[in-house]
Amino acid sequence: MVKQYNFDNSIGYKVYRTSRAFQKAFDLELRKNVGLTLSQWRVINILISFNGITQKEIADKLELEAPSLIPMIDKLQSLELLERRPDPKDRRINRIYLTKKAESLYESMHECGLSIIKSATKGIDQDQLNIVTKYLDMIVHNLINNYNLDNFNQEQITTTTGYKKSNKILKVQLK
Repeated sequence: MVKQYNFDNSIGYKVYRTSRAFQKAFDLELRKNVGLTLSQWRVINILISFNGITQKEIADKLELEAPSLIPMIDKLQSLELLERRPDPKDRRINRIYLTKKAESLYESMHECGLSIIKSATKGIDQDQLNIVTKYLDMIVHNLINNYNLDNFNQEQITTTTGYKKSNKILKVQLK
């Protein structure tokens, strides 16, 4: 007898769909209000935290191959949102820095994030959201421990989902 698996109701699929919906909605908000894509925001967001890192380090944090990041860096540089500077110790390496123009977009990007969270959590009270967050954290912790996901560390989680601003941290908070 073949056991049936209800993929559509599995926790993994529900989390995946929720993540994709957040990403698509955030991409739409960013395009409409800031003129950036989600992928561009991810690069900028990493640089907000780690300004001056190399293209390879950005790619590692995004879990991409470094060469695949070149067109994105080129585009952001053409928009005058970042600049490449030679590494003072190794001229073969370029360090990537945000420009003042990129920094001026922080508040707008933050507002996009708040808008998405407000929309996504409509009708859900804070206590319920705290419970969901607690259990999602437990699920991530269980997966990290059960599958030895050493490379899936907290730094990667926060650099791809957090916002930064003064003293480099501007957290999205529910109101």
